[in-house]
Amino acid sequence: MHYLHQPRAPGAAVVSCSIGPVRKLELLAPPPAHVAVAVREGAFLPAAFELRLRAIAEALFSDEKGPPDPDRVVWVCADFRDFASRATGRGRFVLLLSVWVLTWIAPLFVWRFGPLAALDVELRAEALERVERSGLLGFAALAPKAMLCLMWFEHPDTQRETHTEVSCLK
Repeated sequence: MHYLHQPRAPGAAVVSCSIGPVRKLELLAPPPAHVAVAVREGAFLPAAFELRLRAIAEALFSDEKGPPDPDRVVWVCADFRDFASRATGRGRFVLLLSVWVLTWIAPLFVWRFGPLAALDVELRAEALERVERSGLLGFAALAPKAMLCLMWFEHPDTQRETHTEVSCLK
């Protein structure tokens, strides 16, 4: 069982268990109100990235009625593209590689060649499901799917449809 001890230094705490100290946890404080937060410009992403993303989002959010509202898909893809353009290092690499793998490798899971966008929505959804279930490349679907879902459920129409409580945003 872990116990949280009194901080030994300002902003630090030690977590320990019956076998001794585990690690030092740094407590983060928000920047002072008078300090301006620097806005980092997004890096260039090719237009093809958003088209690939759109094919993934349409398949991910389609249901028995068909593909989702195109305006909402454009909105979520623009939000994702903005996020990916500001990501750096390994995070950016993982996002771009994951979208590339889903675009070019996922169709092979339904015995098709070419990009994911060339398939109809039902076949795209099947391809993504098979990739997720595969032990080999299931990780490739994780980053884009998680980010798209988070952004999808931030959309005001989705919040109304799902009766999401947004009082924490007020």
